[in-house]
Amino acid sequence: MKEDKRFYTFVFAPTAKSTLRKFNVPHKALYTILGFAAVGLLTVAYGTYRLAQHAVVVARLNLMQNENRVLREKNQEALSKYDVLQNRLAALDTTQRKLAEASGIGRQSDISANIGQGGPDSDASLSDMERVTAALESELRQIKDVFDKNQVKLSSTPSGWPVRGYITDGFGWRRNPFGGGGSESHGGLDIATNHGTAIEATADGIVIFAGVFGGYGNIVVIDHGYGITTRYGHMSRIDVEVGQHIARGKQIGAVGSTGRSTAPHCHYEVRLHDRAVNPLNYLSVGRL
Repeated sequence: MKEDKRFYTFVFAPTAKSTLRKFNVPHKALYTILGFAAVGLLTVAYGTYRLAQHAVVVARLNLMQNENRVLREKNQEALSKYDVLQNRLAALDTTQRKLAEASGIGRQSDISANIGQGGPDSDASLSDMERVTAALESELRQIKDVFDKNQVKLSSTPSGWPVRGYITDGFGWRRNPFGGGGSESHGGLDIATNHGTAIEATADGIVIFAGVFGGYGNIVVIDHGYGITTRYGHMSRIDVEVGQHIARGKQIGAVGSTGRSTAPHCHYEVRLHDRAVNPLNYLSVGRL
């Protein structure tokens, strides 16, 4: 086979004044060089393309990771809020039951009937739970209002005994303790005890009289509201004054024998709309 002796001549001048230089490149060698150059360019182009694709994938991956992180944070926040609401509902439900029982009124709703059980994937969404919580809180406030009113009325209703001692005379008709025969109406209880023993208010109220009044001698009268007043007679000492707010159990004076009295004792009356009623309707009978 005849050898290919063709070649290409390249002429160039390094500078404008320099001598021209030339070199010959064999025909086959030139095509080999051009082939390698083309392959190199294609390799570089492909590598650049792959790098660009990788950069896009990495960018998308980072975006997805950020979105997933945000979603996880939101889910965690939702779970935390769900748990808080569940605990809040449970606490409110327990409180509502206790207040309803204490107030003597029935419940208007049952929280267990309004929400599902389980995790945040249940039928009860957070907005549903918030709605139920708001409704329960509203109902709870209503029950608490009733409870508070009942508590005020209870604290203003006479209960307990004004002094420790023995009942020597009851409510109603009795024989005249001063002799001479006959009977008389007795509007309260006489509780005998030692001179100077502390006398305590049997309910919350306001002192409307403190001083000497006829056969009562030294007396304190307390208005408890709701048409109820109490009287504490024959005191040896008065420890309160008119207009003073009194709490149940507060000492208001001391046992004596002032006024129409045969010996130291506390004359205790309960009046409803200024009519004497039997204090035993408010108290337990027995030794104090």
